[in-house]
Amino acid sequence: MRKPVVKMSTHSNIQYRISQEGDMPEILSLLKENKLPFSDIEPGKIDFIVAIDAANKIIGCIGVEPFDTEGLLRSFAVSPACRNHQIGGELFNRLLSHAAQSGIQSLHLLTTTAEEYFKRRGFMTTERTQAPGAISTTSEFSSLCPSSSAYMMADLRKKALGYYRDTQRSYTDQQSGSAYWSIQGANLQLTSFEIPPHTEFEKHCHAAEQITYVLEGELFFEAGSVVHRLCKGDSIVILANTEHRVWTGAVAARALDAWSPINQKYSTKQ
Repeated sequence: MRKPVVKMSTHSNIQYRISQEGDMPEILSLLKENKLPFSDIEPGKIDFIVAIDAANKIIGCIGVEPFDTEGLLRSFAVSPACRNHQIGGELFNRLLSHAAQSGIQSLHLLTTTAEEYFKRRGFMTTERTQAPGAISTTSEFSSLCPSSSAYMMADLRKKALGYYRDTQRSYTDQQSGSAYWSIQGANLQLTSFEIPPHTEFEKHCHAAEQITYVLEGELFFEAGSVVHRLCKGDSIVILANTEHRVWTGAVAARALDAWSPINQKYSTKQ
């Protein structure tokens, strides 16, 4: 299984990242402080995005409990002393892109106090009876949240999503050992590759049309009997179903690939 590599960046003295195993005690403490349900939270059950202050303390969190293509938004909390600094909005935006990268298509939630907040962010209030079985049988639905809670959902396939460096998932291509990340819409995909020296992508073809733009280093493409040596700022177009080979020499390379339609080999939604 491809494991995500955790990255971190800074935004106005607050850092955002995917949670790590040792974060759970602080997350639970924050949920208790905000009087949110936490009794059923177990390691590995919920994917969390956290906000961290300059003292390396978790001051905000938001989570998604995945069920194949459905996701339950949970545990959205910001420390009372740190509210009104747009931390919640930053967490929320990162959670949406993280969920989409994980293959989640529909996001669901229950709320007693924040219905208007989520409406402004594209969620629709719906009858509880409309919730998919995987969502309606969760402890959040069955026991942890009161029956008066509003049930809301959003279709992530119909939303414009931001993708952020600090929560971007990175993967390893099993054939070449190259690191890459991928973002995609319904019919278009962008990947970024870091290709070590003396690395080869063996002769292959794919149904997607491909445009490669070299950011750094040197990259070789062989299509038919022609070899193209591409350096920083150079590009190449590979038409669909065209057999080609790609490799690096003694110099590593970084490159962006645009695909249409999506190249399923590098899709994160599998």
